[in-house]
Amino acid sequence: MPPTEIPAPLKALHLFALIVYFAGTFHIVRLFVAHRQAMTRWEPDRKVLLEQFSGMERRALFFVIWPALLSFAVLGGWILAIRPAMLKLPFTQVLFGYMALLVAYHISVHRIHDLLRRGALKWSNFQLTLWSQGATLFLFVLVVLLIFRDKMGWVWGSLGLLVVGAVVMVVMSSLRGNPKTNPGPDA
Repeated sequence: MPPTEIPAPLKALHLFALIVYFAGTFHIVRLFVAHRQAMTRWEPDRKVLLEQFSGMERRALFFVIWPALLSFAVLGGWILAIRPAMLKLPFTQVLFGYMALLVAYHISVHRIHDLLRRGALKWSNFQLTLWSQGATLFLFVLVVLLIFRDKMGWVWGSLGLLVVGAVVMVVMSSLRGNPKTNPGPDA
């Protein structure tokens, strides 16, 4: 018996939810950096900027990112309900691990939002900028997993992703000492 075909609109909605999730995540982590920079401003600018950034972050988190992540998970579950045989594939198991890491990253983003809102975040601009690269790394990992899922072994794929992560860390560390890319006294 041939496997049931997944409807194209369902695939499209699943992909759209993922794109919206990553777009929102890229946006909010950059807002965190700007929010942190606003904390060093003088009053009354500081108060106005902090209220503005808190509102923008809250709207991005609760009206874009969380709904997109939940839609992505629900639509993924629907796809698995249509094709339950996919659960036995090693690739699907790796994707579940990836999804768990993605949810953990998202929960940490939510926690950073709460700390910033209360004025209790101790991270510097540089640390937030470095943390924002996590979303880029997650997207890169997903693309590599999807493109090469049948073409390379998982050991080589994992090693390659670790190397890419190390390169990102080295590049970010080299930017730390450059005053043009990281202005401000708290960097």
